[in-house]
Amino acid sequence: MIAAVLDARAAELQPPRFIEPEIDVTNVALSESFNPRPDWTSSALTDALDWGRDNQAMNRPLVTLVDGPVAPALMTHDLQFPMSAGVRGFYGQRAPDYGGWELGYFGVFGQSATQTVGATAQDFVQFPGDLGPILTAEGELATVKYSSIINSDEFNLFSTSTEWRDPSASWLTVDWLLGFRYVGVEEQSSIAIDCCADGGDAVPIGYGVATRNNLFGAQIGNRSRWTWANWAFEGWAKAGVFGNAQEQMQQPLVDYFREPVRPGLSRSGGAVSFVGDINTSVVYRLTDVWGIRAGSNLIWIDGLALAPNQYDFTTVPGTSGTTLVSGGGIFMHGANLGLEARW
Repeated sequence: MIAAVLDARAAELQPPRFIEPEIDVTNVALSESFNPRPDWTSSALTDALDWGRDNQAMNRPLVTLVDGPVAPALMTHDLQFPMSAGVRGFYGQRAPDYGGWELGYFGVFGQSATQTVGATAQDFVQFPGDLGPILTAEGELATVKYSSIINSDEFNLFSTSTEWRDPSASWLTVDWLLGFRYVGVEEQSSIAIDCCADGGDAVPIGYGVATRNNLFGAQIGNRSRWTWANWAFEGWAKAGVFGNAQEQMQQPLVDYFREPVRPGLSRSGGAVSFVGDINTSVVYRLTDVWGIRAGSNLIWIDGLALAPNQYDFTTVPGTSGTTLVSGGGIFMHGANLGLEARW
C-alpha cells in the first residue's frame, strides 16, 4: 500500500513530456510540385519595340522671321519624334545556380521629325545669325528635318541563383550582370529654305549636318524573375560609363547664285557617355518552352553629339562649322511585345 502511494506521488512529480510541434509541409510540397523549379539552361527572346523619344538638345532658333525685328519661327524643341519601331533579341546559356552568358541586340529605326514654316505677308523666313541674310534673304518656305538611328550590342556574364519564395509561392531567379556594350547613334538634320525668286521660281537653299556616336564600355546590372505556374514577372536594370568616339559633318554651303560660301567640314573628338537601361515585362507561358511577353522600357543615353546642336550660323572664316558640340542626350520610352523560349 505504501509502495503504491509512493509510485503515484513519483508519477506526479515527473516533468511533462515535451511534444514537438508538427510541421505542415503539405502546402509547400504541393506548391512546388505544381510550380516546378525553373532549371532551364538555354534561353532566347525576341521583342518588337514601339518607343517614343525625348531629345535633350539645345533649344535655339533654327529658322527666324525677318522684316524688322528678328523673331524665332522654329526652335529645336519643335522637332518632336513620334513613336518609332524597333526590334530586340537575346540568346544565352547558363548553369542553374551558378552563372552563364548572353548576347543581346536592340535597334530603333525610322526616328524622324519634320516641321515646316512659311513666310507671312509681313515677314520672310531665313537662317538665324549672320548666315541668314547671305544665303536666304527673302525666304518663303522653310522645312526642317531630323532623323536618327540607334543600334546596341552587348555581351554579358552573370552569376545566378534560384530559390523558392514561400510567401508568394513562386521561384525567384536573380542574375548579377557584368558585361561589355556598344551603342551607335547616327543622326542627320537639314534645313531647306525656298527663297530669292529667280524668274518666278524659288531657289532652294540647304544646310545639312550629320553626326556619328560610337560608344564602347562596361556595364553592370541586375535581372530578377519571379516564376509561377503559368506566369512570370521579370525586370532588369543596367547602367554603364562609356567612351564615345564622336564626329560631326557639315555639307558645303552655296548661295542663290550657286557660289560657295563655306566648304564641307568635319570635326571628330571624344567624350564620356552614360547609358541606363530599365525593362519590366510580364510573361505568360504558352507551353513548357514558349511564352509570350509584354512590358515597358526606359533608356537614357547621355553625352551625345546630336545633329541639331551642330548648326553654326556664324560667318567667321576658318572657325565657323568646325566645332564639335557634345553633351546632348536622348530619353527613350515605350512598349515591347514578343516571344521567349526557355529549354
